[in-house]
Amino acid sequence: MRTRPSKADFPLRDAADPRVLFVHSDRAKRISVKVKAGAREVHVVVPGVNAFPKARQFAMQQRDWIDVQLEALPAPQPFVPGGDILFQGQNFRLVNPVGRGRARVDRVGQRIVVPSLDLESFAGRVRRFLIREARAELEAASHHYAEKLERRVGKVSVRDTDSRWGSCITRQGEGHISYSWRLICAPPEVLEYVAAHECAHMIEANHSAAFWAVCDRIFDDVKGAKRWLNKNGPVLHAVGAEF
Repeated sequence: MRTRPSKADFPLRDAADPRVLFVHSDRAKRISVKVKAGAREVHVVVPGVNAFPKARQFAMQQRDWIDVQLEALPAPQPFVPGGDILFQGQNFRLVNPVGRGRARVDRVGQRIVVPSLDLESFAGRVRRFLIREARAELEAASHHYAEKLERRVGKVSVRDTDSRWGSCITRQGEGHISYSWRLICAPPEVLEYVAAHECAHMIEANHSAAFWAVCDRIFDDVKGAKRWLNKNGPVLHAVGAEF
């Protein structure tokens, strides 16, 4: 690894520890370390290429802390036949049936049946199933809570985000809302809370007392859902993780 790489070299994985990724940022004012639970790695934010030597040294000094943080992450839930994953707050077994070809992925009891010819396509089909289910549930919840507020949802997007469960932008009177697909792995009431939370931003674009009053008006257990997310967020990011 060169002493001082160029911007084009970033993101840059640490040769000594591939779990550490150096990320360049001109906007950052200091070196910082962030645990990325979804990727099960640590990002070291480098405030400009000139700071890279210090950032590398800082990461070496934080090696014990990094080990502790990554080892504390919940066990991974890879998308493999016979594995268990969290879905709507419950454990479901992933099953690859014999002789089903490319039939539709579906739920049967506490199983998710995923017809697939190989491991690579199996994992992809599981992910697409979860995204499809998340989009359906989140679109329905978003329209439900928007109607309570006499507002309109223009677009609902579902992505794989690592820092936010949702975000809302209001344009021309319509809410454009983006969610993490991982919410489909949480209990239904937690998914509903995040939808209510983002719809409330169409009234109050902040987290003021007025905003939380809107949330409490349209959703019954804001505090309980928030507690669940704060405690179990890393478990949602473990879904689909391979190691």
